[in-house]
Formats: sequence, C-alpha cells, structure tokens
Amino acid sequence: MSDEQINLTPAEANKMRRNITAMQKRIRSMHDLRGKMNQAMARVTDQNLDLALTQKKSLKALSREYDQLTQEVSCLPPLDAAQVLEEEYNYILTIGNIIETTRELKKNVAIGEENRAAIIDGLLKFYDGLRQELAITQTAKVDQA
Repeated sequence: MSDEQINLTPAEANKMRRNITAMQKRIRSMHDLRGKMNQAMARVTDQNLDLALTQKKSLKALSREYDQLTQEVSCLPPLDAAQVLEEEYNYILTIGNIIETTRELKKNVAIGEENRAAIIDGLLKFYDGLRQELAITQTAKVDQA
C-alpha cells in the first residue's frame, strides 16, 4: 500500500472504512473458496485426474466473486488495487487452465502419446506441489496453536 497522506472528512472516512471492510470480507470469502478448491484438488492423483473437473462450479463461483472484487477495489489507489487483483486473477487463470487441460485430455484429443504423457506429468507435478503447500500450511497452523 502507498504511504501517501489522504485527508478525508469524517463522512468520507466512514465510507472508506465501509468500502475497505467490504473488500476485505470479499477477499476472505474468496480465500475460503480457494481453500476448499485446493483441498478438493489435492485429492487428484494419476488414477483420478478427472476429479479436477468437479471444481468447475467452484471456479465459476470464484470468478463471480472476482468480478465483484474488481468493483470493490475502486476504494484503493490504482497500483494497490492492481496488486490485490493480480493474485486472485492468477489463481483463477491457473486453475482454469488445469481444468481445461484435464477436460481436453478426457476428450482424448489427438496430441500424441508422448505429449499426453508430458502433459499428465505436468499436471501431477502441480498436484504434488499443491499437496506439499497444503501440508506446509497445516504444519504452520499447528505450530502456531
């Protein structure tokens, strides 16, 4: 966030606080949804790649939340708003690409067996990384308790 001084009237300050509180609530909601999606996607293995497709509705819900967030960040300076939106956008884009790739694999698109194996290997590495990240997060929560 920037260090610039903003002089607001009490009414403007209250409105700004309400806007920031609404934005923070939206971000918490999005992160809760992301957490649920991560938990579901962490169960994907080489035996059940199609399980990722069950997150299409969750991804659509997350995209709708993101659309609302784009309106709510208007209370921030442009660079700060972009910083808030970038992380959420990157997550949605990544998961969308994972789901679309899985869907294409399921349709048995003619890409060659070597390419198919490489794509599946990449997907499995993504899921392994996701499981590791969730394990690290869980360990950190236990250590804090």
